[in-house]
Amino acid sequence: MCTNERGERYMRYKISDLAKLLGVSTNTVRRYEDMGYISAVRDENSGYRYYDDDGVFGVLNAKMHIKYGFTHEQISKMQNYTLDETIEACQEHMQQMDRQIAYMTYLRHRLKDDCVLMNKAAANTDIYEKQSLPMYYVLYKNGGKLLQEPERLEQLSEFLYNSPEIQHIYIIPESEMKAGRFTVSCGYSIKEEHLEKYHLHINQYAQKYIPKPSVMGISKVPARLSSIYDYSQDEIKEIMIGRHLAYMKEHNLVLDGDITGIVITKVKDDDSDDHVMYILMSVPVRHEKQ
Repeated sequence: MCTNERGERYMRYKISDLAKLLGVSTNTVRRYEDMGYISAVRDENSGYRYYDDDGVFGVLNAKMHIKYGFTHEQISKMQNYTLDETIEACQEHMQQMDRQIAYMTYLRHRLKDDCVLMNKAAANTDIYEKQSLPMYYVLYKNGGKLLQEPERLEQLSEFLYNSPEIQHIYIIPESEMKAGRFTVSCGYSIKEEHLEKYHLHINQYAQKYIPKPSVMGISKVPARLSSIYDYSQDEIKEIMIGRHLAYMKEHNLVLDGDITGIVITKVKDDDSDDHVMYILMSVPVRHEKQ
């Protein structure tokens, strides 16, 4: 405790004392000083540099604002803000936090959906019938051909970076199936409702998938399916929709649209050292005319 010229008592802190009090390193204290949060006074007699209670408050105030999510640059600018300017800065930051909270809520919703599907995969859920959902998708690979048109890449980036609920999708066109081929195309998809929800833009490369009654089920697929040339088309078809086709035959159902596969997850297989993907395969169907 020290006394100033007016007889007022005040505390003086050496840099090591201040660092211990605040639970930070002396280098952090120096960095805060460089940023203008605190200032030191050199004692004329001892030559030591000291900090006062204002320094303690300055560091605590900075640490509090860091917890709020303010950057060091923002905190430095706020040192000289008026009350009105501080209120405005805090309100703007709260709005940004609201957007981040909403975004994390969307991500949690997507993760929850994935967990539900993974639990179904773990339970080896049977094939079932259900209406598919409307969505938009954009392909980046058609069979073995990589698609790289500039506007297509722009659309891929729009989905990839601006939608928290993007899905990796496989498409097997109905036309290919009817021609006796099982051509697997790859892309990214979003639910139709997310266009407005996430303010997404689409161009001519975003294709709309019309929902239809479908035969659905989760398939366990070797992760190296990305190199589809390791398998014959019949082998790929059996792996991906073999159970679906058996169900369709049993219930007099025929193909009625493009087949989709939504990738749920990629994991190490319990039965081997290989990695596998679990994919929700959806085959649009209608009853076969008698």
